[in-house]
Amino acid sequence: MNKSFRSIDDQIRILNARGVSTTPETHTILMREGYYAVVNGYKLPFIDVRASERAEDDRFLPDTSFDDVYALFRFDRDLRALVFRHVMTVEATMRSILSYCFCEVHRGTEDYLRRGCYTTPREYLRGEDEFEGDLDWMINTLEHHARGVEGEMTTGDVRVSHYRNHYDGVPLWVLFNELTFGNLKYFYALMRRGEQVAACNRVWEACGRTGDSPITRKSMLSDLDEIIAVRNICAHEERLYNYASDSVGDIDECLLMLRRYLTEQDFTHLVGGVRNLVDEYSTSHERVAQALDDAGLLGVGR
Repeated sequence: MNKSFRSIDDQIRILNARGVSTTPETHTILMREGYYAVVNGYKLPFIDVRASERAEDDRFLPDTSFDDVYALFRFDRDLRALVFRHVMTVEATMRSILSYCFCEVHRGTEDYLRRGCYTTPREYLRGEDEFEGDLDWMINTLEHHARGVEGEMTTGDVRVSHYRNHYDGVPLWVLFNELTFGNLKYFYALMRRGEQVAACNRVWEACGRTGDSPITRKSMLSDLDEIIAVRNICAHEERLYNYASDSVGDIDECLLMLRRYLTEQDFTHLVGGVRNLVDEYSTSHERVAQALDDAGLLGVGR
C-alpha cells in the first residue's frame, strides 16, 4: 500500500480526527518542520494504546495538543545541540591522546602505515576473526588521507598538503583531523595493549582527575561505541531524549558515562544545561514532564 501525498490542511484534519487539538500556528509549524519529523517522531508518549488497537490506527490520549508533541520535539532538538557540543569535546580529546600515545612509541613519521606497529590478532579487542580485515581497512584509510588521490580534491587536501609537499610524510596528529570519530575507534582498537592502557590513563589525567583511572582497555572501546552512536543521533536529528542501548539503560546513564571523558567543569555545564531544559519544558507541559520522567531525565546527573 502506497502512502499518498497529504496537504498541510489534510495533515491537520488527520490530527484532529485522531484526538489532537491544534491551533492556527500548527499549519506554519508543520510546513516548517514536517509532519513526519514532529508527529511520527514524538507521538509515542501521547498515544492511547487501547484506543489505537481498537481503531487499528493512531489515537491520542484525551486532551493531547499538538503543542505538547511539538514541545517534546523542541526539547529533544535543544538536548541534541547541548550534548553534541560536549561530544565534540570528547572527540577532540580522543584525537589528541590517541595520536600522542601511538607516536610516543612509534617515532617514524608514517609508522601508522606499518602493520607491525599494531596489535596482534590474539590481542585485538574486536576479536581475532575481525583483525585482518579491520587492519587492512584502517591502513588503506590512513594511506588514502596521507597520500591523497590524484585528481580528487577533499577537505583534507588543504590541511595535509603542506606536510605532503614539504616533508617526508604526514604526521599522525595532522592526519587524525581527517578521520571520522568512527575511524578513531577502530584505530584505538588496533593499538597495542600498552598504548591503550596509556590512553586510558591519559584521558583520566587530561580531564583533571587524579588516582588510578577506572577506564579499562575494553571499557573505553565500549564507551566509544556509545559516544559515537550518540554523536550520530545528534548529527542526524534522531531521537535522543529516550536513548537506550545494551550498555546504558537510559539517557541519564549515558550522560554519566560521558563524565569519564569530560572535565568536571564541562560535565557540570552539560548536566546543568540538561536540568535547565528539563525544568523549562516540563513546567509548561505536563505531558512532556511525564515523558521526560519515563526517559529518566527528571533526576539527571544525580
